Amino acid sequence: MARQEEYKREYLQTDQGKQVKINSFNRMKTLYPDKYKARYTLRNAVRLGRIQKGVCEICGSQDVESHHDDYSKPLEVRWFCHKHHCEIEGRLINKTGG
Repeated sequence: MARQEEYKREYLQTDQGKQVKINSFNRMKTLYPDKYKARYTLRNAVRLGRIQKGVCEICGSQDVESHHDDYSKPLEVRWFCHKHHCEIEGRLINKTGG
């Protein structure tokens, strides 16, 4: 798994990788404006120290992701580790990844 993460980091530094990231960003902004705005607002609040990341509500892990129950309330989030966030979202997880 570490090699895959390293490859992704290296790829995103290439011109092609940068363009893919820009296209993905623009698609998100266009297709899901409420989700984009909520994420952007939360990211800035965390960066500026107005909100601190919590721990996973289920297992207590400190490596967490935010979960919005309502995108119209961008600063009201719940914190989950990747595994539990996937479960909350109803997504399947790769068995080797978590």
